[in-house]
Amino acid sequence: MWVYLNNQFVQGDQAKVSVFDRGFLFGDGIFETLRIYNGRPLFLDRHLDRLHQSCQVLSLSLPAPEPAWEALLQELVKRNNIEHSMVRITVSRGVGSLGPDPTGCEDPTVVIFPRPLPQLTKDQKEPGVSLTILNTRRQPSSALPSQVKSLNYLNNVLAKQEAIEAHTFDGVLLNTDGYLAECTTSNFFFVKDQRLHTPSLQCGILPGITREIVLELAKEEGIEVQEGTYQPEDLWDADEVFLTNTGFGVLPVTTIETRPLTSSRERSMTKMIQHMYEKHIAETC
Repeated sequence: MWVYLNNQFVQGDQAKVSVFDRGFLFGDGIFETLRIYNGRPLFLDRHLDRLHQSCQVLSLSLPAPEPAWEALLQELVKRNNIEHSMVRITVSRGVGSLGPDPTGCEDPTVVIFPRPLPQLTKDQKEPGVSLTILNTRRQPSSALPSQVKSLNYLNNVLAKQEAIEAHTFDGVLLNTDGYLAECTTSNFFFVKDQRLHTPSLQCGILPGITREIVLELAKEEGIEVQEGTYQPEDLWDADEVFLTNTGFGVLPVTTIETRPLTSSRERSMTKMIQHMYEKHIAETC
């Protein structure tokens, strides 16, 4: 595997980062994960916008302008001979102070590498996956702004560990006020009375790229959409629930804490959203 590391492409086993890098020591950095579709980076402009926003919050400078990122990704795709995969961009503050003081770091560390698409079983794709309501809470935006995809991912790691121990595909985090927020690596939607609902950004969720696109497509189709604050009880009598993320797109949910959804077999709204999203990807690429 070819990896981009600080202005050069190297083989994966030769990609080395200093033990004094602040990304390793403090999680002082950000990352972005995007999808390669037919050899092209999907929704690159949106991912770069979010990358820039994260850097601004951390007062972190990106070492290359937007056109250079596209060229780097195309070279990475070419060298690894990939058509469909994920790509992770990691930017840390680099080598600097061994204490929390972030000043004095001259050059950020940049790493870009491909990884396989999420491997879903046939049963997970159809009819869908299971969720549980987690005890782990989403860290508040007052502690770390929710739009930042920070290298300090421990909140999500602990949440995923809890979901695994519950023998479910994933789990739903509540925010510190007890409202529904998001899953460990995805946003979620639910359908009630032909209306599409999803937690608002004010609930402290990551503004997912796929979430954003689904909202746009649904509104274009004339589907009534509501972003708001919801209690866990709002999921119990939902007609449909589905997840969204860059890797798997739109993924249906069949059960929540062993309770089957009332309309999990039909899922007419979920199927419509899946079709619109896949069509949009095909047209985009």
